[in-house]
Amino acid sequence: MVEGVGLLIFQQVNWENWGPTIHLSEQIVWISPIVDVLFFSLLAMIVVAVARVWARVPQVRGVAILLTTLAVYDWLTLTARLQYRARALLAIGVGVAFSRWLFKHEAWAMRFWKRTLPWAVAAFVLALAGIQGSRWIRESRNLANLPAAPSGAPNVLVIVVDTLRADHLSAYGYARPTSPNLDRLAREGVLFENAISPSPWTFPSHVSLLTGRYQFQHGMEQVQRVRWLGVDRTSLNGNPMIGDELRQLGYRTGAFSANRTFFTSTVGFGRGFMHFADYFYSPADMLFTTVLGQEAARIYVKRLRGAFGALGLWMDFDPQALDRYSRKRARTVNQELLHWIDAGPAEHPFFAFLNYYDVHAPYGGPPSFPRPNWPQNDMAGEYDSGIAYVDDSIGQLMAGLEKRGLTRNTVVVITSDHGESLGEHGMKYHGNALYLSQLHVPLIFWYPRHIPQNVRVPVPVSNASLAATLLSLIDPETSAPFPLPSLAPLWQSPRTEQNWPTPLSEVARQYAEPDDPGNGHLVPMATAGPMKSLLSGQWHLIVHKEFGYQLYDWVHDPAEVSDLIWTPTGQQIASDLTLRMEDVLAESAGRDREATPLVFHDTRQGIAADVAQTSTVTGPTNDQYRVKANSGSVVSVAVRVRDNAPSRQFDPVVSIIDAKGEILRNCRNPSDDNLALPGKSDSTPNAFDDICVYDEAEHRGKIDPPLEMLVPGESGSTEQLIIRVSDWDGRARRGAYQVTVTGESPDTAGALAGTQ
Repeated sequence: MVEGVGLLIFQQVNWENWGPTIHLSEQIVWISPIVDVLFFSLLAMIVVAVARVWARVPQVRGVAILLTTLAVYDWLTLTARLQYRARALLAIGVGVAFSRWLFKHEAWAMRFWKRTLPWAVAAFVLALAGIQGSRWIRESRNLANLPAAPSGAPNVLVIVVDTLRADHLSAYGYARPTSPNLDRLAREGVLFENAISPSPWTFPSHVSLLTGRYQFQHGMEQVQRVRWLGVDRTSLNGNPMIGDELRQLGYRTGAFSANRTFFTSTVGFGRGFMHFADYFYSPADMLFTTVLGQEAARIYVKRLRGAFGALGLWMDFDPQALDRYSRKRARTVNQELLHWIDAGPAEHPFFAFLNYYDVHAPYGGPPSFPRPNWPQNDMAGEYDSGIAYVDDSIGQLMAGLEKRGLTRNTVVVITSDHGESLGEHGMKYHGNALYLSQLHVPLIFWYPRHIPQNVRVPVPVSNASLAATLLSLIDPETSAPFPLPSLAPLWQSPRTEQNWPTPLSEVARQYAEPDDPGNGHLVPMATAGPMKSLLSGQWHLIVHKEFGYQLYDWVHDPAEVSDLIWTPTGQQIASDLTLRMEDVLAESAGRDREATPLVFHDTRQGIAADVAQTSTVTGPTNDQYRVKANSGSVVSVAVRVRDNAPSRQFDPVVSIIDAKGEILRNCRNPSDDNLALPGKSDSTPNAFDDICVYDEAEHRGKIDPPLEMLVPGESGSTEQLIIRVSDWDGRARRGAYQVTVTGESPDTAGALAGTQ
């Protein structure tokens, strides 16, 4: 029990370094005693057996020194402050010292243990009953307080297949028959051919799915610290969630997750659901959430693999795939869902949100699932085996719903939180780049007699529109609190495709998977800085905050092999998509607004000199300013974050646009000159050859080298320029920055002319 409480405490203390591991809830307080008692009892029986064979081994003291050593090692491990050798030495020392004390006080110690054992058992029972009972009471109370549901309201089932890329499904043209059940649902419903995930990894993507917002809107780039116990009403930045909206309509809401790391109630998702089944439901899961279970796995993988690797492989146990044997399988998720459905009142429809984890690495279905009839000797083969298992599980779940008579009034949605790199661009996994292999996900809506059958929508969409779409299907008259639009008009009226918003994807700076061969050496990755991308009907623009731009014609180059950013056509298209990305981040049509004029005065007539003026902006950010400059002169633009700006970091981005509304392409940006870009070098590092967009000062009060532009046009003419200031993270604030514009002309006095 000390371990269980300690894990909860030090999870909070070490939250920033907790890493990609299971985030624990209060259930660990009763899980740890069960695992430790079973483990310690096994060790005690071994010592007793040895003592009976070898009489010189003292039973009581032998057991005491062994279990004391392990208990102290366990408690020291909780702190995450000591290296394992130091923990082991200190624990052994305490165990030996305790055995010496016990040698002198054995009779007293035995009486103490016998008297306190009933109290320890009572404390365990109280913890178990209190934790599980409070969950049951809370769910029962929420169910009793539900309002009456609208007449005929459908059930809603959302299945998120973690790490499933669309192009490995038969319905999306894949050669292998990986998904017959999903194919049937697609034929009987609506399939979006080019659904794009808002992020290439689980946590921010799930936040977007449930809040109907992009990452820059919900602000959840990384897992945030949540309350110690219970549901935090401010979790996920307090954004409205689809679960809360449906509860107000009389729905009972439940989540069933196999991703025990990033989609759990503990990291904030519990706020939107009355019932959340995430982990602690199998012996293997219980074992690997305890300290000694994790240590045993670490020792086996890192220390004993060489000695027992052959034995492990012979036993069909891969030492690198412990997660495969402890993970919650899709069959278990289905059982939890059906049990929850059967236990609930029929007068309330259900909203169930499922996460299947079987396509995630390490790949492949469970050992009991028959291997599909294709080669299993590469990543793609194993990956496809996991898809086949999930597809079969979806078929079984649909059969279970049919048996209960629920399919006649149930909306079923199949999608994924992100894709997977299976060697493309030199990467193995996901979360570290914004190529389509990590973003292109399936999206299927199935609702017989209410939505059309066998419809395929080609326009690129964001599956973050899920929340608004579900609410529009249930109650079209409801005003959804989600900024992204419902997808229903796309299957109701094909003309809607013409003006559909371009989907955005984002990823903050991420850690690197140790065995990923990419790791920033082959292509720009999020390990070196945050990234954003925008997908139009033909083009995919990827922007790395440090390494600049990539552009792919994904229609003719679906593998995104040929980067066209350096071609004249690519530069023009990238300019347009960059402005469209800024419009999305500003949540407005920035180019349709009137620019604020900046007036400059040169009091040194006839002198060739710099002309500078600082304009303090008091209006909102994401704004634009108009200047006139002489052709052939050099204009420098710098942005400084004001000292009295809000404490939350503002990260300005500057772009220079001509009178036609196009980004100019004759700028010099010191920040991306002389950089050894992965796979490409800048042949003219000091030339005016970059797109005129510059990510400026990241720190308050700091002014980085400015964005310099050679003003185009015929000699002697004056050009009108628009300087646009936006925010990399799309956070609009007032009075956050100052703009400094400097003009320099070698031949004429006054490179900048005042504007009216």
